[in-house]
Amino acid sequence: MSVSAPALSEKDIEDLTFALNLGIDMVALSFVRSPSDVELVHEVMDRIGRRVPVIAKLEKPEAIDNLEAIVLAFDAVMVARGDLGVELPLEEVPLVQKRAIQMARENAKPVIVATQMLDSMIENSRPTRAEASDVANAVLDGADALMLSGETSVGKYPLLAVRTMSRIICAVEENSTAAPPLTHVPRTKRGVISYAARDIGERLDAKALVAFTQSGDTVRRLARLHTPLPLLAFTAWPEVRSQLAMTWGTETFIVPKMESTDGMIRQVDKSLLELGRYKRGDLVVIVAGAPPGTVGSTNLIHVHRIGEDDV
Repeated sequence: MSVSAPALSEKDIEDLTFALNLGIDMVALSFVRSPSDVELVHEVMDRIGRRVPVIAKLEKPEAIDNLEAIVLAFDAVMVARGDLGVELPLEEVPLVQKRAIQMARENAKPVIVATQMLDSMIENSRPTRAEASDVANAVLDGADALMLSGETSVGKYPLLAVRTMSRIICAVEENSTAAPPLTHVPRTKRGVISYAARDIGERLDAKALVAFTQSGDTVRRLARLHTPLPLLAFTAWPEVRSQLAMTWGTETFIVPKMESTDGMIRQVDKSLLELGRYKRGDLVVIVAGAPPGTVGSTNLIHVHRIGEDDV
């Protein structure tokens, strides 16, 4: 049965206002039914004068009916399997999860899989084998993040649950970065450039992909490809670094605002040599916008050897 109710109650608006004033990095909206639900959140944010990414929690059948439009309208999605399992036949939930992950990846939106991942660890110190497989399969499907719920909020072994999930994730990713291939062909400038940078990096056996970003969009377009190459994001904005923490396989660095392409390359050399994992002569592929400083200006791929003057 479909029930009409506002996406935000008065209490929700009070809580959102309080959270925005605290400086939160992102917010999740429960019981999303349509893409227009995000507009109510944006109205509150605009009154405060601060917009942050909004995550759509997929918990209602109406959200699944409007999945593509919701993915496009929101900044990220969360597959909340517990509530979905109540609202949908249980055999449909795994298919919804896979569909949501694939659609989010196609649109370069982070996707979280949540609820009952290691549910037995609320009471027990070890998960079931089925739960371990559930976590592993969410990683293999291409999820950006996995979330524990009752295991850490009311469970007897919260720290152990986190360590267990981390161990499963690491074991899967150490043996495979493969996710189902993206079947769609990119049509946007940043999408095409990201594909090209990935291909160049892998064919030249580069040591890393480096992306300069102001909004995080270019990095998310690279991350969705699940390249085995390290993905390093450089940004001048601390809030972007925090938001990219939820993006697959991304390590983010705060750097000064760049004034020129030459400055970007010098910054890459400085940061990577200081990091200690890279040495002079290592090949990296740099993705950026020229001239720097404009959101959405990504138009440059530069193949660079660290420490060499190839500008």
